[in-house]
Amino acid sequence: MFITLTSEDLTKVHFETSPLWETVTSLRALQAGTPLHRPWIAEARQRITASDDPLAREHLRVLTTLVQPQGFIADSLTPTPSHADTFAEALDAVAGVPAELWLRDLDCLEGRKPTGYVRATLDELRADVDAAVPRIIAALRWYWHTAVEPYWPKLRSVLLADIDSRLEELSRYGIQEVFKTLHPSVRPTPTGLEITRGCEATDLPAPGSGLILVPNAFVWPSTLVLNIAPFVPTITYAPRGVGRLWETTRETRESPVSRLLGRTRAQILAQLDVPMTTTQLACALDLAAGTVNAHLKVLAESGLAEALRAGREVFYQRGRVGEELLARA
Repeated sequence: MFITLTSEDLTKVHFETSPLWETVTSLRALQAGTPLHRPWIAEARQRITASDDPLAREHLRVLTTLVQPQGFIADSLTPTPSHADTFAEALDAVAGVPAELWLRDLDCLEGRKPTGYVRATLDELRADVDAAVPRIIAALRWYWHTAVEPYWPKLRSVLLADIDSRLEELSRYGIQEVFKTLHPSVRPTPTGLEITRGCEATDLPAPGSGLILVPNAFVWPSTLVLNIAPFVPTITYAPRGVGRLWETTRETRESPVSRLLGRTRAQILAQLDVPMTTTQLACALDLAAGTVNAHLKVLAESGLAEALRAGREVFYQRGRVGEELLARA
C-alpha cells in the first residue's frame, strides 16, 4: 500500500488520540487473544459475561461481524478522528457516515466468503442499512462502557506520552525520522509512505488532505491504515511503552528505594510505569491529591519524575534517573 504525500500534506501531518479507534482495535485483540493484552482480555471477558444488558449477545454478534480477528475492518467504524474528540462525539461521526460507504464496507466483508452467523448478520445489515447503523452505534456504546472505558485513563496516558516523545523527535530530526520509527511495516519513500500490507481500495483520498498519526495500544503488533475517500489518510501504530501497560506495579514498601525516598514517594515513583495525572495517582494509591502533588513536585525537582502537559492536564512519568534508581533497587 502507498500513501502519496505532497508538500501540502506534509504541512498537515498531526497526531490524535481516539477512544473509538482504541475500542475498535480492542475487539480484534479480544478475539485474537493478543498475548500482550492478556490481563485486559481476562478482565474484559468477565465484564462482558457479567453485563446485565439484555442485548449484550446481540451487540457482540454485530461487532464481531464487522471486526474479525484478522483481515478487513469496516472503514465506516473508524471515520477520520477529530482533535481531542470524546467517544460520544466519535459515535456522532459514525452516525454521519453515508449509507453508500457502509454498503461498500459490507461488500468488502462479504467478499471474504464468510459463513455461519457472520454471513447471516451481514445479510441483516445489508437488508436495511438505515436501521443497521443505530444497531451498530448501540453495540459500540455498550462495548465501550463495558470493556474499554474503565481502562481509558490508563490507555490515554500512554498514548499522550508517545505523542510527546514523537513531537520531540520531530523537532530534533524532522518528519522523515518520525515516519521511520512508527512501525517496521511503514517505510518513507521520496513520494510518501509505503506500508507493507495488502489493500484493495481504489477510491483514494484527494491529495492535500494531510495525514493523521494515531497511537493505539490495541493495534499492537500490527498497524491499521485508513486510506480511502472521503476520509483523511490515517495510520495507527503501537505507542512506545505499550509493553508495560498491564504490568503490575513494582513492590517498594520494604525496598532500599523506600528507605531512601520514604514509602509514599517510592510508591508514587513505582506507580509511574505509565504516565499519570495527580488525580489518577491519588485514586490508585488512596492518597489525598494534595499529598500526591507535593511529593510529585519533589520527585520532579530531583529528576526522578518528569511533567508532561497535554492541554489543561499535567501527566507525570518517570525520568531517566528514576528508571535507573528502580532498576538497581
